[in-house]
Amino acid sequence: MNKIVKSIVAFLTSVVTIGAAACTPSGGESSQGGNSSTYTEQSGSQVSDGTDSGTQDSGQGGSDSTGEDSGDEGDGTNTPETPQGPIFPEPETEQPEATPMGVGPEMLISYLKNTQYRSAVKNSSLGLTAANEIGADERAFSRVLYPAPIGGVETYNAADYGVTPDGTNNTRDLNALIRTLKDVTGVKMIVLDKGTYTFSTTIEVDEVDDLYIVGNETEFVYSTWCTAIHVKDAENVHLNGISIDYDPSAVVSGTVKSCNTDAKTITIQLYDEFSLTPSRYNNGKIKYGSYMEFREDGKGNLYPDANANLLYNSTGDRIENITDGSYNASKNELTLTFKNMKSVGAGTKVSVAFTMYEYPCVMVDDSENFYMEGCNLYSAAGMGIKLDSVKNAYLNRTNIMLKPGSQRLMTVTADGLHAKDCYGDLQLTGSIFENSHDDCINIASFYKNVTGVSRKDKTITCEASSTATNYPFQEGDVLEVYDPTSFELCATYKVVAVESSALTTIVTVDKKVTDELVGKIIGNVTRSAKVKINNCIFRNKRNRGILLQTRDSDISGNTFQNIIHGPISLHSVLDIFSEALMPSNVTITNNKFINNNEGYGLGGDVAVFAWGLSGQGGVNVIQNITVKNNFFYNSARPGVYFTAGGNSKIENNLLCLTGRVSGDKHAIYVGNSENVTVGGNCMVRRETGDYAVVRFDNATVTDTENKIEILGDI
Repeated sequence: MNKIVKSIVAFLTSVVTIGAAACTPSGGESSQGGNSSTYTEQSGSQVSDGTDSGTQDSGQGGSDSTGEDSGDEGDGTNTPETPQGPIFPEPETEQPEATPMGVGPEMLISYLKNTQYRSAVKNSSLGLTAANEIGADERAFSRVLYPAPIGGVETYNAADYGVTPDGTNNTRDLNALIRTLKDVTGVKMIVLDKGTYTFSTTIEVDEVDDLYIVGNETEFVYSTWCTAIHVKDAENVHLNGISIDYDPSAVVSGTVKSCNTDAKTITIQLYDEFSLTPSRYNNGKIKYGSYMEFREDGKGNLYPDANANLLYNSTGDRIENITDGSYNASKNELTLTFKNMKSVGAGTKVSVAFTMYEYPCVMVDDSENFYMEGCNLYSAAGMGIKLDSVKNAYLNRTNIMLKPGSQRLMTVTADGLHAKDCYGDLQLTGSIFENSHDDCINIASFYKNVTGVSRKDKTITCEASSTATNYPFQEGDVLEVYDPTSFELCATYKVVAVESSALTTIVTVDKKVTDELVGKIIGNVTRSAKVKINNCIFRNKRNRGILLQTRDSDISGNTFQNIIHGPISLHSVLDIFSEALMPSNVTITNNKFINNNEGYGLGGDVAVFAWGLSGQGGVNVIQNITVKNNFFYNSARPGVYFTAGGNSKIENNLLCLTGRVSGDKHAIYVGNSENVTVGGNCMVRRETGDYAVVRFDNATVTDTENKIEILGDI
């Protein structure tokens, strides 16, 4: 289907005033290491291997497995103002980007690390090809890509149908209006006045095509923990200029009043903004939720402390670290009891969530061409945005961000955006993803297990691991079969016919099959989104930044800051989640990475790996990855960790003070791979030593003109 963009003569513009505070993180170096095959410009290099399994977290202390971390204070920047504005402003001329100016090496690093945005600087001595293109383009946060039409469409003023800031039945009345539009042909637009609207439950957009829901500094506040907006079986649905929040919020915050390590209890003095008297808080007892301690980065910004308590009860991996809770209403104090915990000092700032994955804020199912423009999600009782089986999704200036004026420390209680079985385009631009409990973005599909074949009928019988992962195969889909021990590709087929019953799918394919396929895993290449993530900011959060398991994708011009379990992961892992597909043809360029990976998470700020039943994936299972012209600063681990790959390039990156916690004395690690070019990269340290730009184990690497610079003032 074609995108519906008609009669566009004015832009929906929101201006963001963005303050970028200077920041001066310290960068302590670690000197421990062991022996390994290493490329270095100095002889006698000592390094150690930090292998990562890529599994989900286990809760205590932010650990996926065993491991101790320590970290220095990081960078900080001011939070941009809430992107809001009028519906139909006059078009504005975009200011041109500043002409790049030449600076010396120390000044170049200072410019790059002290802002989340691009800097008008250039320098060729530290390996970069275009320093002025690194980081998010500040202009993108006021750049409108999917504006509401101003004429030539059927327009419905929500107030005429009883939907107003003081309306008592807004949910009922807005849902009734949307249902009346189901059989109306052409583009429809519902316009809401400026103000705060109260809703009691979900707004349903079910089988309504070509619909805009347009706000004007409009905020939806939900009185129950539920999905705010559910789009299902719909085409060309647009959400423009709407913010979403919940009252009561599923998250609260405060400061530690006391800690009893013998009783394993922590008492929290909640901020005056919060009260646990509503029944939803269950008098302080948490079934699914989290407790998290925060640290300050020296500039007034808070992010989760990787070395403190990060404890939760999870719906996904059945972890239970919070065993009890009680609330003292007269003192506004919450006391939590834990299975295991670390001591914590009085006054420590903490966040507590009373949900985890239960209710996504915006949910889109079985739909095509979905758009969000100029929207803010301040909180959610689960995922922020959940996309299931969606063809083409476009999100611009769509922020998952802390609400201005609130003392919350968390936004959504699970992933910021979670996409499963999505295909076509998936594009995110000019957006902020901050302070979510789980990953900022997780884009995945799922494997099925091959249980039988018929050579005569050319059929493959396969089983899904659960109803939640039983996504369809359809005629014309391209399927890949993998060896689960190593993830090596066994065969590729095209689907001719499909029969399905419960968790079982029988596919007829276009060529012969063999008995050797039984016991293998099978994934759907066709149901794989082409992802574009440009000019976005990911910051101040516990888990990972981007988990990408797809193909033909681009991650460029973004900034990742204070992501304690690692910014970018391109991987496929056989674990309880059975997520797929093997990544390939992905470019990671012009990004800025600042103060990441303090928790036990990924092997590098950019981590490329596969993990099968026998451990690390085989050579060449991940193909055609390019990591180029990126800036890495003050990372706890190497900038790039690359395994199980082939035919890839890691070029012209500047890696400054990386590996400060792990003890790895290298900037780039390449293992179990072949035909990987590592060239033109520069590693910057404060002192001389046995440092290496790249270390490789069991890898065929072409390394050219990589170098180490020693600079004092960085």
